[in-house]
Amino acid sequence: MHQPPYGPINQNAFIVTDIDAGIDYWTTRMGVGPFFKFPKIIFEEADYRGQAQVPDFEAAIAYSGDLMIELIKPNGPSIFREFLDAGRRGVQHLGAFADDFEIATAAVEKRGGKRLQGGRFADGSAIAYFDMGGSDPCIFEIAHLKAGPRDLFAAVKSAGAAWDGVSRTLSFGG
Repeated sequence: MHQPPYGPINQNAFIVTDIDAGIDYWTTRMGVGPFFKFPKIIFEEADYRGQAQVPDFEAAIAYSGDLMIELIKPNGPSIFREFLDAGRRGVQHLGAFADDFEIATAAVEKRGGKRLQGGRFADGSAIAYFDMGGSDPCIFEIAHLKAGPRDLFAAVKSAGAAWDGVSRTLSFGG
C-alpha cells in the first residue's frame, strides 16, 4: 500500500468572522472543546501567492478524537481572507502533519499542488498551503511541527479527550 510522506488528514480548518462566536458554536452545538486560542502567531518568514507577506490571523484549535478542528479569523491579506471575501464560510482547508517538510511538500507539488501560502517559525516548524485543483478544488496544508508545538497540540488533544463539556477554552502556563 502506498503511503504519502505525510500523515493522515487530521485537520479541518474553518474560516470564521469571530473566533469567540466560533468557539461558542463548536462547544455548544457540536460538542467539541475545549479550544486553545493561540497568542499572536509570529513567523520568521512567510509568503502569500509567491510574494513575501506575513499573514495576519487569529486561530484556535480543539480536537474531536483524532480530528483537529481549527478556527481561523483572517485580519489581513491571506488565502483565509480570500475565502471570506468570496462570500464563503465553513471548511477552507484540510491538513496533515509531516516529519520531513521538504519531502512532503515536494510530493504534494508532484501531485499537482500549487503553493498558495506558507511560512517558517523560529523553532524550525513550517506550514504550507496548496491548491490541489480539480473540479472540486481543495486546499491542503502540510505542517511540520518541532517538539514544542507537537507537545502543545498533544496537550490540546488530551484536554479534548477529558473535556468536561463546559469550559470553552484552555490555557497553559502563566
